[in-house]
Amino acid sequence: MREIIFGIDLGTTNSSIAYLKDGKAEAIPIEEGQALVPSVVSLDEAANTIIVGRPARNRLAAFPDHTVRSIKRRMGQNTPVRLGAQQFSPEEISSFILNHLVFKASQVIGHKIKQVVITVPAYFNDAQRRATIQAGELAGLEVTRIVNEPTAAALVYDYISFQQETSSPYIMVYDLDGGTFDVSILEVKGEIKEVLASCGDTALGGDDFDECLVDFFQEQLSDKVRGELSLDTTARIRLRDIAEKTKIGLSDQPFYQVSEAAVLSVAGKPLNLHLVIKRREFEELVIDLVERTAGKVQDALQEARLLPEDIGKIFLVGGATRMPVVQDMLKEMFDRPIYHSIDPDLCVALGAAAQGGLISGEPIGHILLDVTAHSLGIRTIDEIDPETGEADCFSIIIRRNTRIPTRKAEVYFTLTKNQLVVSIDVYQGEQASCLENVPVGSFDFPLKPAPALSPVIVEFAYDKEGLIHITVDQKGYQNQKEVTLDIRQKKIINQEISTPAGKVVNYIIEKARNLLAAARLPGELKNDLNRLVGAYEQALAVGEGDQDIDALEDELLATIEDAEERLLELSIVRLGNCMVNTVK
Repeated sequence: MREIIFGIDLGTTNSSIAYLKDGKAEAIPIEEGQALVPSVVSLDEAANTIIVGRPARNRLAAFPDHTVRSIKRRMGQNTPVRLGAQQFSPEEISSFILNHLVFKASQVIGHKIKQVVITVPAYFNDAQRRATIQAGELAGLEVTRIVNEPTAAALVYDYISFQQETSSPYIMVYDLDGGTFDVSILEVKGEIKEVLASCGDTALGGDDFDECLVDFFQEQLSDKVRGELSLDTTARIRLRDIAEKTKIGLSDQPFYQVSEAAVLSVAGKPLNLHLVIKRREFEELVIDLVERTAGKVQDALQEARLLPEDIGKIFLVGGATRMPVVQDMLKEMFDRPIYHSIDPDLCVALGAAAQGGLISGEPIGHILLDVTAHSLGIRTIDEIDPETGEADCFSIIIRRNTRIPTRKAEVYFTLTKNQLVVSIDVYQGEQASCLENVPVGSFDFPLKPAPALSPVIVEFAYDKEGLIHITVDQKGYQNQKEVTLDIRQKKIINQEISTPAGKVVNYIIEKARNLLAAARLPGELKNDLNRLVGAYEQALAVGEGDQDIDALEDELLATIEDAEERLLELSIVRLGNCMVNTVK
């Protein structure tokens, strides 16, 4: 029996866990019959226990100094979180949420959970992804894969809901959850989904829409007392809860009645909040936030070199996409109706479960090709920082939105005769200055005696597990070093032998090889498939032009589809014969 790999959406506002049951992705109801668990953690100092989920959220107003929410926004930061007299890292707080999900889910299904796929926003940087993996390990889990949320959502939308065909191969995933926003554009080639572009904002989400309402409520209360009101932590938490209910109510109704007693106390007297807010008023408050997401959509279209009319399907992910103002913006931009096919709060966890099934070998029939969320490169001396006097040029080796797995190399040159060493400082980001990007790791590469301006080749291989294999070669001197940047352990592992070309898994080649191994595949089709996969591998190895590789790839994908259809026909024929023989 295959080990079940569970999918977890570790969300800003809510989290959920799902798994494949009888070939279908299913969210596990673990709290009061609900699959969604508030991503809130509280410390009960009297009992010295950690509380997670709805009970923790219920303590937020009464024990604000002992409770934390939206910890996802702090992932990757070295800032401790204080709960009462104790301090925790963001990774530890997230591990409490993961522990709660896994423990409760295990009780529901009667199965111990060891392996998981955890989703992250596409725009999460290396530090944030590494922190997510660490949170899983602190919870005693084996994190088999980190998957971008839009990619997971695209998988589950197609796998569960969308059977109708469209003339366009391009789909867009618009993911607006509680604390982050992502938009990704994918191209569908048969069962292959390639991410063409991902843009986003890790500091924009449904919580920010709530804050607009909190400020509005504060103004209304200030008008009542004819003066400025300052909100303490408890009052702000109370207003935030009211704002969230109001936002949800306005998603279904044009008006919402707010009727809350004793929201705060002024001069010893309770101050009530009674008003009717129109959906139009709310939309005016948040229009700047909506336009920020629209700007990211335009950026993604531009990076994918597509127009709005090129997009065939639009998938909405995240509870905040229920707001009509969001759907109206997309409807106007793309000139088509916008709707939810499945629960936008659960589709990411369901997609993660489907990805887990793919990893464990379940016959899901979908392959995902992801892209790098940030450019990767090294520091060079082409530019000098005027303040520090140090080299500060970011030389990109793997550009953002490059398909992974990938392998890219650049040639650099030494500065002086008989230079002893070069420092390989790896960064990720989009700025020309290294100081404005995120450091990933560094190591030294000893040189053999050579003239000035001797070539040194630096190669990055980014694999599907998120590991970066770096090979440095002093060309012509048989001097080579390979190191692996281990995202999970945040360290570089030295190796003496470089990764052979082609070690990074190519999913198209992998699928073709699996089909070639099928004994029932007709000889002519097998020969065509074998010829094309050989030509495709050779084109990748020698670095032929993108147009030639794309042409071979399209031909190979078409042949893969033909092979799969032929095998399916043969399976049906065999099944029919068995039934006839049984009747006899």
